Amino acid sequence: MNPCPCSYFLDTQNARTCAPAVVVTKYQKRISGLNLDRIDIHIEVSRVDYEKLSGDRLGETFETIRKRVQVARGIQNHRLSNIESSEIICNADMRIGEVRQFCGLQDEVRV
Repeated sequence: MNPCPCSYFLDTQNARTCAPAVVVTKYQKRISGLNLDRIDIHIEVSRVDYEKLSGDRLGETFETIRKRVQVARGIQNHRLSNIESSEIICNADMRIGEVRQFCGLQDEVRV
């Protein structure tokens, strides 16, 4: 959702064309309170230059991504190999007990 009618709210490259407070407030009130109550996270996203999106830079290769995924799955397999249940083969299968056991907040990383 754009926070103002001109879409340049907090834009560093374009000047806003709408009136600052009155128009923005009026525009934002058009959104139903019922809809806003269902949105838990609001994130301001800054502009991305067109050149960065359309450049000739190459991203990661499929093989590089595959290797990274394989390493992550290996870590999961090692972590979950000591669990009695054979139903749990990846992080997505963990129940609350495994989440508490392996995903607690701490300074060091368990493997």
